Amino acid sequence: MKNLLLALTLGLSLTVNAQNNIQIVKIKVVTDFPLSDLDTIFITGSNDQIGQWNGRGIPFIRKDSLNWLLNFRSQDSAFSYKLTLGSWQKEALLDEVGSNRDLGGWIGMDTIFHCDYFGPSEKIIDGQISGYHETLQSPIDPDGVIPRRRMWVWSPYDFRKHESKSGFDILLMSDGQNVIDPSSSTYGVDWAVDEAIISLIDSNIIDRNILVVALDCSKNGDYRRLEYGPGDLGDATTKYLTKTIIPFVLDNYPVHGDMGNIPKIFFAGSSMGGVLGFRLATEYQEIFDGVMSFSPAVFVDAGGGLKVDALTPWADRGYKKPASPFYIDNGGPGLESQLQPGIDLLLTTLDSIGLVKNKDYLWVKDPASYHGERGWRERFPSAFSWVFNSSKD
Repeated sequence: MKNLLLALTLGLSLTVNAQNNIQIVKIKVVTDFPLSDLDTIFITGSNDQIGQWNGRGIPFIRKDSLNWLLNFRSQDSAFSYKLTLGSWQKEALLDEVGSNRDLGGWIGMDTIFHCDYFGPSEKIIDGQISGYHETLQSPIDPDGVIPRRRMWVWSPYDFRKHESKSGFDILLMSDGQNVIDPSSSTYGVDWAVDEAIISLIDSNIIDRNILVVALDCSKNGDYRRLEYGPGDLGDATTKYLTKTIIPFVLDNYPVHGDMGNIPKIFFAGSSMGGVLGFRLATEYQEIFDGVMSFSPAVFVDAGGGLKVDALTPWADRGYKKPASPFYIDNGGPGLESQLQPGIDLLLTTLDSIGLVKNKDYLWVKDPASYHGERGWRERFPSAFSWVFNSSKD
């Protein structure tokens, strides 16, 4: 099996090398309103070529009052950027992204954006909290490795006042600040897991109450990557979740109900959280009844410090089959395209070790979706309904 991963890795390297020969970056912007003759759209970003975030990097070419085009030969294989009208007082809010987040660019990129706003950056809150929730500090890690952090506990109704005879199944999630509350979410857009689960229950698509347990990520992005990825800190995280968090929930919340039911346990995470999901699925199969990995960065070197390889440790463990059902998806533009070769390696390996597509695992591609909460919000309801109902088989 290691030879298979080596061959696939060499194939990926050849693909990346071929892409490296294509240096041109192409970005098209369509505005919803005509810009004045004095306006020009600029790209600005993370290197000298595009202005080192000065708000005024390389100018776009005006095709007409609504259409703008930029072609340039990038000096870096990957970079971060935003679009402006020449200053940070006129930053673009792009429809496809729905927030003022930094965008990821790379050589060979060819993408289109639509924009209906240029102005000061602002956090636009999209959504609300539905159902019942409470927050608390997570339990102390007995090993003293993982710091305590805010832990969200959500259910469709206030279980403190209304007990459930049948109890709850558990959905454990990473990046808790982005799960149910748009005001705490990094870019003002949450996953809307609360509304999705309520809708699935009301529509009789799922027939159990769900208790969502979500821990905030580290505020340090590098530390988040290490906690969620392979390595000593990642091992400490998976141990903390399975040996401390899950037992704490089982002991302190009414998941068993009056009938003493055994709850099913699911996990969902995205990007590096998707890597965490992959690791939990392949290292703790006996605990999880289903795992969802949205846009997982399982094997990627995107520059800017984003270098992850969760597939080689999996190979070293003998390609243990993941918990089933196992859901994997990805979008199309931006960072999603850089994650796709690694996801392709994962999918090929799942097939090679005998997993049955659409039964043991489900792969979903959304070519129009960008990397972010808006895309995961859209895909979560169908993902969870598939995992939940497939777990009954």
